[in-house]
Amino acid sequence: MRRPALSLYRPLEGARARIVAFPHAGGGASAFRGLKAALAPLAIELCALQPPGRENRLSEPFHRTAEAAAEEFAEAVLSLPACPTAFLGHSLGGLLAYLTAQKLEGTRALPIHLVGTASRSPALPRNAHLLRDDDDLTQRLADLGGLPEIIRAEPSLLEMFETIIRADLNMGETHDPRIDTALTCPISVYSGESDRLVPPSSASAWQSLSRQPLRTRRFPGGHFFLYEAPALVAEALDADLGWSRASDPLLKERETASPSRIRVSSHAHS
Repeated sequence: MRRPALSLYRPLEGARARIVAFPHAGGGASAFRGLKAALAPLAIELCALQPPGRENRLSEPFHRTAEAAAEEFAEAVLSLPACPTAFLGHSLGGLLAYLTAQKLEGTRALPIHLVGTASRSPALPRNAHLLRDDDDLTQRLADLGGLPEIIRAEPSLLEMFETIIRADLNMGETHDPRIDTALTCPISVYSGESDRLVPPSSASAWQSLSRQPLRTRRFPGGHFFLYEAPALVAEALDADLGWSRASDPLLKERETASPSRIRVSSHAHS
């Protein structure tokens, strides 16, 4: 029986690697459709996890804590067929990806890499200022580009969306960064150059959560750059994760094909 978190997962035939994706606050597995399509020609499977309380799991209760979400997601990942796997978490999804990886330390399902996109380091306090009245929250999300006009224009959809995102933000607020430990896998952080919620300057705070050197990239766009330019992100993922270095002589050419569009840097481990 397929686990609920994997309810929208469809294996990619011939995949040489997999990315398990954790959605942003208020989002669901369908948010990664563009990235999934961009990764498929690279023979990289995308498995988007589906949290409860939205889309095809609308009738299920929300996770009350980030740790409870990570527990469900870890069990789901453990049930997947063996394949080189990385985690990708967008915004709040970065916290959930990290906590899930933490639970999988010492198992066969530990990811080979963790990528946080537009994601605040779990080592930092959460953004409690987002939890204000509904009008303020709605406006902030619209300003960030995270509120589709079709939802904002329909009161019933907007009410449902606000319920979902507020539950997710409350879940994130329960996390205690004092319990964080460093992962054995490396971490990369992808930032939108004009992201006002999680600016690129905050990326270095992820370093304490990995025993490996941190790698960072900057992309054109704001907080939701991942969904605006999935092909560019897919290209970066393929290069950074190094799955095809031995078998693809054209990889080096792809990595340097558009140097002006992405800014890359590495940080020494401290």
